[in-house]
Order: sequence, then C-alpha cells, then structure tokens
Amino acid sequence: MALKIRLLQLKSKDQNGKWYGRAIANREVHTEEMAQHICQSTALTEADVHAAVRALITEMQTQLQDGNTVVLDGFGRFHLSVHSDRVDNPKDFNLKYHIRRILCKFTPAATRNQFDRHLERPFIDGVKLQRVK
Repeated sequence: MALKIRLLQLKSKDQNGKWYGRAIANREVHTEEMAQHICQSTALTEADVHAAVRALITEMQTQLQDGNTVVLDGFGRFHLSVHSDRVDNPKDFNLKYHIRRILCKFTPAATRNQFDRHLERPFIDGVKLQRVK
C-alpha cells in the first residue's frame, strides 16, 4: 500500500496558480481494529490491549496537563502548546482572555544512523508514494 498524494492548485493571486501535493488518508483505523491485529501477533488478549491503551491515555493526560513532555520511546514525543493573542504590555496579558487554544503537538521518533548521521524515522522511512487524480 502507498501513501496517496493528490495535487491541488492554490487559488490566491499572489501564488499565481501554483500546484502542491496533499496526502490523502485511505481510511481511519481505530483502537479496536488495531487491538485485533496486535492480538494476532502477540500473546495478549484484546481486553489486555484495550486496558493498556486506556491506561496509557489516562497517564499521558495527567503528565501533559502537569506541563511535562511525554516521550514514548520508539514512537515519539508529545507536548502541549498554546496559541495566544499578542499584547503591547506584559501586564495586560490575561490568561483567560488572551490564550486562544491549547494544542497537543506530536513529533515522531527519530534516531541518527551511526555511520552517516542520517536521521532514521520508523514511521516515515520506506513510505511508498502514489499520485492520484
């Protein structure tokens, strides 16, 4: 299977109708389906997988809300970030009014190859691309 790429054209006048590629998801895969796949390749039961995932989510929520960065070794790292309004004077900044939203950012795991120092990314390396219309 390949990651499908669709070409789209920019509509703004300053971009002069340039084209760019956008990844298209085939479908959504939910926890239950992945739990079934994991059960087929391990000795875990589906209930074990669901319990572990629920416990991980709860612990991640706790750690992120405490302001920590969560690192799942071999998977990636999560941290919270905010979008806020700008103010002229720091004394005028009000958390309730000037924080517009809180975001959860994810960075996939990567390691450096010891020979050529190239970054190896397990989720990305080896992806095949397919152009669609």
